[in-house]
Amino acid sequence: MRMTRLNLLLIAACIGCCLLLLPVSALPADGIPQTPDEIHEYAQQVLREEILKYCSAKYSGQETSHLSSEDLADAVKYYPEYPRRIIDSAHNTITIVRPLSHIVAISPSALGVLDADDRVIGVSHSGIDSAYLVPELAAKTDVGGGGPSEPDLEKILSLHPDAVLTYTQLGTGSDFFDKRMPQGVPVIRLDFIRPSSLKTDMKKLGYLLNCTDRSSAYVAWHDNIMDEIDRRLATIPKNERVRVFVDVWSKTFTASSRERRTATESSYYSESYCTDNGGINIAADLKNPQATVDIEWLAQQNPDVILGSAYHGGYAVDNSSDLKDQYNELMNIPVLHDVAAVKEKRIYILSFRYIMGPSYPAARAQAVKWFYPDLFADMDPTAIHQEYIDLFYNTSYDVRKQGAFIYPE
Repeated sequence: MRMTRLNLLLIAACIGCCLLLLPVSALPADGIPQTPDEIHEYAQQVLREEILKYCSAKYSGQETSHLSSEDLADAVKYYPEYPRRIIDSAHNTITIVRPLSHIVAISPSALGVLDADDRVIGVSHSGIDSAYLVPELAAKTDVGGGGPSEPDLEKILSLHPDAVLTYTQLGTGSDFFDKRMPQGVPVIRLDFIRPSSLKTDMKKLGYLLNCTDRSSAYVAWHDNIMDEIDRRLATIPKNERVRVFVDVWSKTFTASSRERRTATESSYYSESYCTDNGGINIAADLKNPQATVDIEWLAQQNPDVILGSAYHGGYAVDNSSDLKDQYNELMNIPVLHDVAAVKEKRIYILSFRYIMGPSYPAARAQAVKWFYPDLFADMDPTAIHQEYIDLFYNTSYDVRKQGAFIYPE
């Protein structure tokens, strides 16, 4: 006999009563279930809460957000694998009641790591760069967008997605999808561009997509590299740390040849490219909201290293000419000729497509080796980068021969 939504809801009510009597085991310290037992136990807690919220709203008149009857019925249908719940990077509660199989990915970089590209039906135009590592993405519908441009909302809606994966602020920001997607289609905002939350974001998405084996493998790789870097950096006295100017280069940021865009402590995530690697950011305390500095100020600060973040390069580019342009521009500013970083040729450029994403541990290894070449003499950032490709992508991509990630190479 075919089960109706009403029957399922009656079953849900019964399950809810039973779940009230069952203890719920503690989650991992970070609150993200990873093992089957943790997933099932948390599903029990979430389902119990959603049943009670639905009943309170339906029969007691309480105003509370809750799953629809259709979603609640599916939560029962797929229990104990579902429901699954996270708090995303925008601090929104995301509850998934069924397996996701039709995802529009404005932010697709982590899906290749999780081997979940088969669940993607649409990808942002800027995300097509990821197709060099995940060729299957090239066949997905290009929904536009990426960077500062908006995606094509009508095209997204025509695909009938069951979820949208996007950023919090990068590109169109957090408001673009608000109140525009059909009920029951979650907008999951996980950045994968902030080093401090990178592995947490990967664990959250791995949990939502039932790919925790892959997310756990990534976290193990990530931690192995990051912990070793941290261990070595801890041996450097503060008075021996290099002074760094972070040069965030894009001609759209400032039209003046007498200014450079930089990273302050509070205004730009590029700060972590310096401090994570044991550097002292000479612009950390600047209060300029545009994070621009005069060339004369930079010369007076006399940094040991200039670390450039280039809005060019990546996996889809096979020459580093744009990165080289930034290097040459800095090397040839007359006012900077007596600056230590220029005289010692300690100007280094990283592609933001290398830094901003799951490959960050390899990019960090490169930056820290530039900062402290003797301490990290035995560390091979290129080998670490290739290991990342080999572990998580089914591709013959060779970072030694393809792409543009650093300059000088």
